[in-house]
Parts: sequence; C-alpha cells; structure tokens
Amino acid sequence: LDHAPSCSRSRMKGAILLLATLTAAACTSIDDHGAVPNDASNAAATANTKALEETLQRANGSDKVALVPAGKSYYIFNVESSGLRGVTVQIDGSLLASNNMSAWPNSLTDRRSRVEMAAEPQKQRDHDYTYAVLSLYDCHDLTLTGSGVFDGQGYVWWWHVIITTEDHRPHLVAMDQCTNVTIQNLLFRNSPQYHLLLSDMKGLYVRNVTIYVDVEGQKELLQRGNLYDVALDIPTFPLNTDGIDPSGVDVLIEDITIQNFDDAVAVKPMNGGGRYSSCSQNMLIRNAHVTFGVGMTIGSVPPNNKHNCVRNITFENISFDKPIKGIYIKTNPGDSGDGEIDNIVYRNITMDTALWYPIWIGPQQQKQPGSKGTGCSFLYPLVDECPTQPRVPISNVQLIDVTSTNALTLPGVLLCNSTRPCTGFRFQNVVSTGEFLVQEDYVCKNIQGTVESCDPKPDCFG
Repeated sequence: LDHAPSCSRSRMKGAILLLATLTAAACTSIDDHGAVPNDASNAAATANTKALEETLQRANGSDKVALVPAGKSYYIFNVESSGLRGVTVQIDGSLLASNNMSAWPNSLTDRRSRVEMAAEPQKQRDHDYTYAVLSLYDCHDLTLTGSGVFDGQGYVWWWHVIITTEDHRPHLVAMDQCTNVTIQNLLFRNSPQYHLLLSDMKGLYVRNVTIYVDVEGQKELLQRGNLYDVALDIPTFPLNTDGIDPSGVDVLIEDITIQNFDDAVAVKPMNGGGRYSSCSQNMLIRNAHVTFGVGMTIGSVPPNNKHNCVRNITFENISFDKPIKGIYIKTNPGDSGDGEIDNIVYRNITMDTALWYPIWIGPQQQKQPGSKGTGCSFLYPLVDECPTQPRVPISNVQLIDVTSTNALTLPGVLLCNSTRPCTGFRFQNVVSTGEFLVQEDYVCKNIQGTVESCDPKPDCFG
C-alpha cells in the first residue's frame, strides 16, 4: 500500500524526461487542466474545481494518477466524480475549500447543473451526490494518498450555524458505494462538517491519517454564541465536525490521530437499502490517539423500516486525552421500524481526564439546553430526562481492559430500555478513578451481563 502509483511533475528534458516517462506511473496534474494555484478568488476556485474534475476523469482513462502537486495551494468549490476505476488521487500540495460561503451552491439542483462528466452520465442523473468538497460515487480500487493537506476552512461555516442555526455545510470528503478503497498519509483539517463520510463501502482501509480541528477556535466561536459551558469546559452545541464516519462491510482503520469536539470515529448503520451490505459489520478500528473528541462511537442508530444494523465492530488500542466521551454507543428516537446493535468490543482503551462521560451506552443526548427538541437531555443525569429506545436493542457488548483516570463527573452511563433490556454484556477489568463530581458510581439500568474485576462495579447487571 505504501507503493501506490505516484508521479513527479518536475520539468525534465531530453533523456532524463524520456527515462522518467518510461519508469514513472502515468499521471495527470491539476495544472495540466487549467488550475490556478495560490489564488483564493472565486474565479480561481471555479477554475480549480473544473480542473480537478477533469483531472480525475483523465486519470480514469489512460493515466491512473491524479496529482495535486507539492508546494502549491488550490482553492476549490464542491468537486464531484463517479465511476472511477483503479485511480490514485495524490495530494502532495494543499487543497482548500473556498470560504466564500455566498459563492457555494446551496441546493442539489445548483450543484448538479454545474457538473458535466463523461463517465456514467446516467449514474450522475440518478444519484444525489453527498454535499462535500470532494464527493466520489461508485468508485472502485481507489487510493487517496499523498504528503499534503486537505483543509476545509470551516470557521465561517461554523459561525454561520451558531448565529443562524441554518445548516447547509459541506462535508470535506464523501464517498458513497465504493469498493476496495485506501485512504492514507494525509492531513484533513477544519472541515465545515464531517471530515471523512464513507457510506455503503465494501473493503475500506484507512491508515496513517491525521484529522485536526482547531478546537480553541471552535471554543472561541461557541463562547461568543453562548454555547460553551465554561464551568465544565465543554461545548453545549454540536458542530458535527466528526472525524471518520464509515458504514458498510470489511473495514480496517488504524494508526490515526484525531483532535476534534465531535465523534472521532462513528460507525453509522446500514439497512436493507444498502448496495453492498444490509448491516455495517466486520470493522476493526485500532491504534488511535484522540484529543478531546466525543468517542469511538457506534451510531447513532435510529429504528428504520428496513432494519438499521451495526454488528461485529472492534475498537482496540485507543488512547484518549480529555475526551468529552470515550466509549460511546447511542440509539436514536423513532416510532417506526427497528434495528440492532450487536457484538461490539472495546479492548485496551485508556482515557485521561474525561470531561463529561468516560462511558456512555444508551440514547443519544440530542436535547440541547433551552431547545424544544425531543430525546435525552444533554445534562442527563443532572436533568432526569432521557427516554430509552425499545426498537433498537443493544446486545453482546464487551469492555475489556478499560482504564479511565481523573474523570470529572462519574464513571459512566449505562441506560437501556426496561421492555428490551441490553443483553450479553461483559465488563472485564474496567477501572475508573477521578473526582466524580456528579456521583461515584454508574448510572446503570436494565442490563443483563457479567462483571469481572471492575472498580467501581456497575450494580444493575443481572
């Protein structure tokens, strides 16, 4: 995987150029298609968007590497492409989302009317692209790599959501219905919304990536909007700058570093409407360090008429520094359909100075202070309002060798439904210490399972 095709665009002449042509992988650069580097204007971003789309399509033909060359910065709007086969997208320079919000398309019609692609035009008409700075659909044997940076310049988008509650932000990278994909070696920074939204995937490998959110910048914006609890030092309004959100089957994510105020990795459900799987399953997430963050997460999982499903997921060798949440499994409200969360393992997890909950298994906290929304209060258990979800049972969850030190509030919340209790739980060597300003034991309701060598011990396991 470290030897994915690459190319150099240095200008060589004579025999040197001939030798390079014969030995290097065929490659097409964004510069070859009219890109304008180091220019943040709308005209340059428009030209660069078109150039990158043309570069991807050219790489999908005779060339196989689409290059963003080193030493240059390219501002873009939303780039969309489909049907890529065997292509390597090599970002050695910097891709930056234009932060001129007024120039971005705000409707699906606006976005699709601009895109003219040679590959599978019928797919383009039939499929609604996920709104993202880079959106790829129906790609196979694809590698996204390089030594560069993909920067979402999210500040203006975050502030707009804070002051208006209107949310039409793009994600940074979205892939949908792709197979055999590798994402490696890149820095993804300050996405307007999710950084990597990878949906209905089959065969996904993410390695050696860094996802960085300027949490101090977010903190300042949230404080200006009165949406940051200074006493608890946590945000009370989700900006949803998730790290990696995969769904699908056969996924390995390893050797990653994430800093954000949202889910670090959040496994999203699949259902009977999926192309490659009816359940998000068979995933391993390992060897990760997370600063702040809202957990290595399952969900949220609402009920669905086609049966939402997450199963066979393992998180191991994960370290957290100042997490808002660490271990996080969340259902979501809904009055029709059903779902399941089954066979989830957290192994060798360390958390230092959890700011809110080291462990949360139960309903998603989505009722914000002062809002009229439904669901579990963000301040639960201080505010005793957190209805559970009987339509999405949680079963066979294992926590093995989990250590939380210097926790501020309580050891954890384990909250299941009285009519559909959680079953098959196993806690082994789960130890939590700290100030425990809220309470010294778990909030624990309606769980069937076993406890071995835990301190404190959850008292509701039957």
